[in-house]
Amino acid sequence: MPGTLEKSATRLALGDLTLTALSDGYLDIPAAYFSNVTPAEQEAVNPSTRFGANTWLIETGTRKILVDAGSGHFLRERFPASGALTWQAPEKAEERAAVTDIIITHMHADHIGGLSLNGSSLFPNAVIHVQATEWNFWTDAALLSAVPEDKRPMVHLIQALAKPVGNQLRLHRGDADLGNGITLLSAPGHTPGHQAVHLSAGAEEMILLADVVVSDALQFANPEVRYALDSDPALAVQTRKTLFDRLSADRIPFAATHLSTDRFGYLETRGNGFAFAEV
Repeated sequence: MPGTLEKSATRLALGDLTLTALSDGYLDIPAAYFSNVTPAEQEAVNPSTRFGANTWLIETGTRKILVDAGSGHFLRERFPASGALTWQAPEKAEERAAVTDIIITHMHADHIGGLSLNGSSLFPNAVIHVQATEWNFWTDAALLSAVPEDKRPMVHLIQALAKPVGNQLRLHRGDADLGNGITLLSAPGHTPGHQAVHLSAGAEEMILLADVVVSDALQFANPEVRYALDSDPALAVQTRKTLFDRLSADRIPFAATHLSTDRFGYLETRGNGFAFAEV
């Protein structure tokens, strides 16, 4: 059963929970990042397609819970419109201090770039929730030398961003209840410990998919489309199809990081695939 969406459709109320979408800008992604596509699908995103960069704030009355921290300023050289949240700005110190929890859906730099700066945590009072599989994979000291040379700058950045928050972690293994109707859902494939977030209040519910879907231009109509940054493309497809079936069957409102909108919506079946119906 859906929650109550405000007219703007970027805020959603479920019981005592309030969920607000916070846009961190956008990224223009080359068409070459997608595979298992038809010529028409390839043309639809050629030469590039625009990804949103959505994060969220969950407020419970006593807790302020961020879902992902955006990219900070770390991706701006390649993606000039990224990092719009500017968590690193000195004038946001009080706002950062009020954050009680941060859910990291996965540890790509566009999701953790706002966590730390110059070796210090930007959210010193927050408990940081991440899957143990995810944390252990990215912080493994052997990873830097194990990956291809062109991937090493990305791994180096992720490890540098993660190190300052190591003493704030709460590691989870699979689905986990965080209280206040907030549940972590294991959703692997995009990364080894990728997770989604389920919110509920009574019979009302909604899901934050994070990077289960990255391209609304391609992957709703054809969930089989693969993305270059998926660590296990076949598992990513399986996870996507499972969650899409659940969303459409139960008409659950949802959002995702890289949709081209920061609004919430529903998933409807259409032909052999699905379509996003914005609220």
